Formats: sequence, C-alpha cells, structure tokens
Amino acid sequence: MSLNDYAPKNVVEKYKSWLSQNNKWILCADDLHTLPDLVRKQFWERLYVERLMEKTSLFQSWLALTQNNWEAVFFIALSKGFGLKLNGMTFAQMALSIPWNTILKNSNNVENLEALLMGQAGLFNTHSENAYFQKQQKAHAYLKHKYRRNSPAQSVKFFRLRPSNFPTIRLAQLAWLMHQKPRLHSLIHEAKTINDWYTILDTKTTPFWETHFHFDTPSKKRINRLTKPFKQLLLLNTVFPFLFQYYAYIGDRRKESVLDWLRQLPPEKNAYVTKFNQLGCPIEDALESQACIQLKNHYCTPRRCLKCAYGHKLLNL
Repeated sequence: MSLNDYAPKNVVEKYKSWLSQNNKWILCADDLHTLPDLVRKQFWERLYVERLMEKTSLFQSWLALTQNNWEAVFFIALSKGFGLKLNGMTFAQMALSIPWNTILKNSNNVENLEALLMGQAGLFNTHSENAYFQKQQKAHAYLKHKYRRNSPAQSVKFFRLRPSNFPTIRLAQLAWLMHQKPRLHSLIHEAKTINDWYTILDTKTTPFWETHFHFDTPSKKRINRLTKPFKQLLLLNTVFPFLFQYYAYIGDRRKESVLDWLRQLPPEKNAYVTKFNQLGCPIEDALESQACIQLKNHYCTPRRCLKCAYGHKLLNL
C-alpha cells in the first residue's frame, strides 16, 4: 500500500533534507533548540530508563549466579563501579570469585579482606621484595586454600590511570568500606538525601596505602578518601541503577525516587553534554547527561528520527 498521498509533503521534504546532511553532529541540530522544555524533560526520563535497563541487564545474570542474593549482587555491582571503565569487569569477576559469606566472615579484619580482594584480582601474581606485599600474598594464599577459591584469569590494569584510580587504591578503599559497613546493602535503603549517600560511601585505606600507590614505590603521605566526584560516579553508575532494579523487582514504589535522586546530581562532563549544550539543548543534571548519551548513540547516530520523540515533534508528526 502506498502512503505517498497521505504523508504531508512538507514533512517528507523536511525529513529528506535532514537525511541529506552529512556534516551535522545530529540531523536535527539546527532545530533542537526550539523544543519546549516539557517535551525535553519527558523524553529525557524515558531515554534514561532505556539506558538503565541496558545497564542493569548484568544484574539478572549475577542474581542467578548468586542464587538470588541481592546483597552479593550489590557487592559485585559496587566492585565493578570501583573498577571504573578500565577495570570494571575485572573487579566484577573478582567479586564473583568470592562467595558473599566469605566476604562477611572476613569483614572484621580489613587486611585479610584487602588481601582477598587484591589476590583474586591478580595483584599477587608477580614478585616483590616489599614486606607488606609478601605478607598480603601469604594471607591471600592461605585464604584461597581455606575457601578453595580459584583466581579469575584476568588481572587488573594500571595503563593510563591516574594514581588515585590505580586498582591497588580502589581495592584498598573497597576493602575498607566493606570492613566498616559489611551490611552496606541495608544501609543504602536508609538514605534520604544526597548527603546521606556521600556519608554512606565515605571510606579510606589501610595505613600502607597512605604512602604507596604501588607495593614497591613509596609516595608522599595522603589520606585516600573517596572524592565527591567519585562518589557521584558510584551513585550514578552503580548505586542508583541497582536500587532502580531492586525496587522494580520487589514492587517497591521507591523506584520512582531514584529518578528524583539522579536529578540532584550534577551533569557529567563529557563530549555529549558539551555538544548538546552548544546546540541549545541544556543538560541540567545527571539523569539528562545519561539520557543524552542514549539519545545520540541509539537514535541520532543510526538516524532513527522517526522513532524519536524529538524527531516527531520537530517534524510535526
């Protein structure tokens, strides 16, 4: 059936003119600034939920692997968050290699917990004359034998990371956090404000890592607490996606609160946010900065204008 006679010619011509553009970052770049605020706000939330569902698909597989243990799943997700993009999946594999009850049993001894995490992340697969390295290496060997654990095949990477993001520091901080708050999964449901979240995620390291980034290289002393921007990353990429999935799973209305919390975080600093701001489409919070990534990658780049709420509005469909 031909729809040519039923489609308004001005809409067809405008759509064709969009498709003929090869020098635009997105096809509707010249018109995007004309969108009403309400349209933008509504579509941002839909886009964010789409992105969230993609992010949380891993939770389902982890839930199956942990026999529906949400505490264990949260620890795995948190580990992935501490590993950032470069070491995220390696940290997640590390967490998967340690049963949750083993984490709890060792949470009262922070150095043992640190040895367990670092050893399972492959940090003791090399040789060092450093006394603390040898002590932790022996502790890991004992714990690995005691709990009959195998180490994952992958090892962590240091390449092009700032010292504060070195896997040694991040794993030491994670160990301290689980030492101080082993029942972190229960605590996260008590937070009411963003400042509550910052307090819950506050952590540091054992004294050795106050003067080291590597086992073998001493450095100037400093307290390795989590910075506010890193806590915001954990909330954005780990805690809030987890809570959204968890509340959806148990049918809790607090799922909607997750979107409100996200709007209280500042937008990320990346090329997507910069470009949309330049096009007159201001990105005002973390929810919108995540949504604009989804928009660009899943609608604009593949030219799915006819599936896009902004495309519909701008084409008068």
